[in-house]
Amino acid sequence: MKNILQKSRYIMIILLAMILVVSPLMTTAALGDDATAIKSNLVITEYKVTNTSGNILSVIRQGDSVNLEITVKNPGIKTSLISDSAHIEVSRLVDNFSGNGHPAITITSQGDEPLAMTIKFSGIKYAGGGKTFKFMVGYKDLSVDYDITDLSIKECADQENKPGDDYKVTPSLLITSSLNQETLKPNQLMDLTINIENLSDLSLHDVVVSLTPSSSIYLVSGKNTFSLNTIDGRKTSSFTVKIKTGIDLPPVSQNIGVDLKYTYDNGSEIVQGTTSEKISLISEIGESSGPILFISGVQTEEALKSNSERDVTIQIINMGDTTASDITVLLSPSDSIYFPDGKSSFLLKDIKGNTEERFTVRIKAAGEVASTLQSIGVEVKYSYTSGSSIIEDTATGKIAIVTAGKSPAPILFISGLQTKDILKGDEEKEITLQIANMGETTASDITVSLNPSDSIYLPDGQSSFFLKSIKGYTEESITVKVKAASEPSSSLQTLGVDTSYSYDSGGGMVPSTASGKVVVVTESHKEADASVPYLIVSNYSYGGSPVAANTAFKLSMDFYNTSSSLSIENIVVTLETGENFSVASSSNTFYYESLGAGQTLTQELDLQALLVANSGQTSISGAKTVEVGFKYEYSTGSKRATNTMSEKLSIPIYLPDRFELAQPQLPDFVAVGQESVITLSYVNKGKNSISNVEAAIEDITGEMETPAKVQQLGNIEAGKSSTIGFAFMPLQPGELSFTIKITYEDANLEPVIKEFPVLVSAFDAPPPMNMGMPEMAPEQEGKIPLPWLIGAAIILLAGTGIAIMRIKKARAQKKINSIDFSWEEDAPAQDLPLTEDKTDGTAPSTDAPSKSEV
Repeated sequence: MKNILQKSRYIMIILLAMILVVSPLMTTAALGDDATAIKSNLVITEYKVTNTSGNILSVIRQGDSVNLEITVKNPGIKTSLISDSAHIEVSRLVDNFSGNGHPAITITSQGDEPLAMTIKFSGIKYAGGGKTFKFMVGYKDLSVDYDITDLSIKECADQENKPGDDYKVTPSLLITSSLNQETLKPNQLMDLTINIENLSDLSLHDVVVSLTPSSSIYLVSGKNTFSLNTIDGRKTSSFTVKIKTGIDLPPVSQNIGVDLKYTYDNGSEIVQGTTSEKISLISEIGESSGPILFISGVQTEEALKSNSERDVTIQIINMGDTTASDITVLLSPSDSIYFPDGKSSFLLKDIKGNTEERFTVRIKAAGEVASTLQSIGVEVKYSYTSGSSIIEDTATGKIAIVTAGKSPAPILFISGLQTKDILKGDEEKEITLQIANMGETTASDITVSLNPSDSIYLPDGQSSFFLKSIKGYTEESITVKVKAASEPSSSLQTLGVDTSYSYDSGGGMVPSTASGKVVVVTESHKEADASVPYLIVSNYSYGGSPVAANTAFKLSMDFYNTSSSLSIENIVVTLETGENFSVASSSNTFYYESLGAGQTLTQELDLQALLVANSGQTSISGAKTVEVGFKYEYSTGSKRATNTMSEKLSIPIYLPDRFELAQPQLPDFVAVGQESVITLSYVNKGKNSISNVEAAIEDITGEMETPAKVQQLGNIEAGKSSTIGFAFMPLQPGELSFTIKITYEDANLEPVIKEFPVLVSAFDAPPPMNMGMPEMAPEQEGKIPLPWLIGAAIILLAGTGIAIMRIKKARAQKKINSIDFSWEEDAPAQDLPLTEDKTDGTAPSTDAPSKSEV
């Protein structure tokens, strides 16, 4: 019995082995030659992210629900092999999004064209923790494997990954005040309200405010420290204090210093922050025994270009009642402007009280302007009679001159419009060449030269054209006729377009050139030798996003044998990385024993993008190349041959944006009718120039004038630092608000916008003059009773102790939240591997705007 059972087991094993061997052969025979030749190779050509209203999104934050439309193409499958979209299966995989998206498929190709389609996933939610979206595609009518594809979505703002040490989230605060009367008056009791607006999304905890009044103001309660507990994001907290002015109140601007201390979560830890601001309070101006001279300038609104001249009228107003005599005016221009007539001093006649005098000077800008904000320093020396004495005094002022650097070169973009028909041998067609000026500067005296490739020519014989000019942001067109040779050498021909032109740089006419190519598709009957197998890179991936310099990334390459009948052997693949990349922890040479006809093999390796890749360049294309060389053997009958091939793979790299702008520097006092200046300091810490820099004043609320609302700064070289300045003159007293907007293109040619909201208060009173040291009134003793001082000290110590205890408590209670990586909503977290974001370093975001106030 035991022998019978053992023999039965042997028979069953033999039968099973025969089934496994025979079944694939029968399946292959049933499918025929067409099925075995199909090889699916799905690639993503583009994608689009929209919100539920259909608007395109530039940023996706954790928790956002979006629609994702992906355009894909499969060169290995003909459209005619797919009945309709119902025979295509699309499924979601585990990644950084939740929800299945209910994929909707639309086939966009026809006939024997390679299969192309769009797949739309609706209502998927970004879960954070990365930027990867994964899905797979299968075909019901075909015996091919599922294509598993992952997409890195650059719009994802990954809040799960903590920022690096060189970047921390910080809050932005706006401190304002309001007084229950317009100006300060001597020996009066007033209510002052302090408003602290949190402009960021961060919550501030354990907020302690300290007030420091100037010498002529004191706090009635004797308390100068206040606790506000918590100020949530986008909220305002206010408190009111009683202040009193001294008997002797100088007719100048008084101020109260406001110092804040608080704790907040910067994204990686709880830290302490500080903010300081000075609140200006205007004193009532009493009678003056001497002149009060107010200096201003009148000029045109246009920016002064390099090597250009203009007249500036200097206005000196005597705001007092006393006559100013023996007036001498000395002018001191800044480094990039000068007086072409050489005159820098003037004598003026007497200026009576409440009258003015004007005189005009001619200025000229240098050929190279160091900064867009220049100035003329004005020093006025005068004398006046006080009783029986003659007193000499000096008044000073500064007049801002907004200048413009050299005009940026035009940016000519060349393209062609033609019919979609393939140009056959000996046939003609018309091509319309479009030359668009993408810059703002006019291109003049344009010469266009055409250079056709070897199998097309210009039957009319005209290969050069002349255009008078192309203004900024406009285009011109030229229509030419091309003809194909009887037997084109290849199906891809080109029409080269070379242009030469000149433009006004602000310092004279400058020559320049631009080039482009228009592709012409022809019908060629010449085919490559089918007996030679070719080895190509059919697909490669570097992560889907541009690679940051000085970072590592993974390069994946698919090698494909194009022959349908010949195998190749003894394959040697060599990777030439050049000066832009280096191979990490591996050799750059690989060996493969053989690769069958129509088969593909994959090679992955780690590369490092070197920091020198973009160093010293002024025009960055972003694309760097890696050359892949192949050497292999193959046999055709009794003949054995060797073949070599090479391909270049393009990988875009960039340097992170390190252009830094400081907060606007505001004047201490802004008066109606007086020119004031706001400056922003900048420094380009990167290794590349930034281009097309523009500074503008926008969203003006209130009545004011400014000489130049928009300034074109051109390019800013690496390592350069300077200032951007705006002059403005209020026309009415009250609050003025506007936004300073800085736009530029970073080293990756991506547009960047940085905005700085500004709030200033304008007053009727002129700025204080240097009238010498005022007489110091004797210090009055006994104004603040001793019990008040003791009580204030006790309250201060108690408030400080409470603040310290709360800070310690907040630090001890910090929590670190974990995120469920499952893409199913409300599902428990699963221990599944997720594809990580392979970009490893992206360009930093723009600076968070903060609001400045005078």
